[in-house]
Amino acid sequence: MALLTLEAVSVSHWRGDNEIKALRGVSLSVTTGELVAVYGKASAGKTTLLQCAAGLARPDQGRVLFEGRDLSQCSARELVRLHRRRIAWVERSGPRSRDLPIATYVALSLYREAGAAEARRRALEALDKVGASRCASQRWGELTDSERVLVAIAHALVRKPRLLITDDPTHGLGLVERERVVGLLRSMAEDEGVGVLMTVPDMPAMMPAHRVLLLNLGRVVTAPEPPAEERDNVVAFPHVHRGS
Repeated sequence: MALLTLEAVSVSHWRGDNEIKALRGVSLSVTTGELVAVYGKASAGKTTLLQCAAGLARPDQGRVLFEGRDLSQCSARELVRLHRRRIAWVERSGPRSRDLPIATYVALSLYREAGAAEARRRALEALDKVGASRCASQRWGELTDSERVLVAIAHALVRKPRLLITDDPTHGLGLVERERVVGLLRSMAEDEGVGVLMTVPDMPAMMPAHRVLLLNLGRVVTAPEPPAEERDNVVAFPHVHRGS
């Protein structure tokens, strides 16, 4: 059974008298240990898609199932519990207090259930796993853009979630840094048994993904499997007809 399933999800927004169809019958799935990348241009509906996948927004039509459970049927308290323990959103904005040491920031969500000492131990372990141990005693303002992304991933992974959701984790990074971050997410999926759903705005950022989907005009199209000899180098996209 898939960890996450979207079944014919549609979402519309209104701008005055105009209806904007952000998602149109989107269906996709994410399994344990899989990194799924959704590629699309600005205003393609990528953020709306992730918000629905995380249960932060409810679709107008269709269903979002996490571990077989319809998220729209969950109470607000149940959703909070899921977001604390099972579904993690990579938050790139950083701590509210810019004076907070990074290790403390990463550990915050664990203090109540694990205690200060265990929370700090797990935070340092998470920072080490993403290659950001050197950031532990620094403050947010002292980090580079790539270090902030790594810390954000550690902050999400420290709770050992089943599903990790990240909206354009490569934004503002150079090509080498993009490859490093997405390669890290793939390794985390495989090594930690986490399902990862991410959106990306360009092709280089999605290359390490296990599966690539194209979001165009609110619809998802699956990229066809390339020939075996090209599989490690090329992601082929189908021709997409424009129109409603």
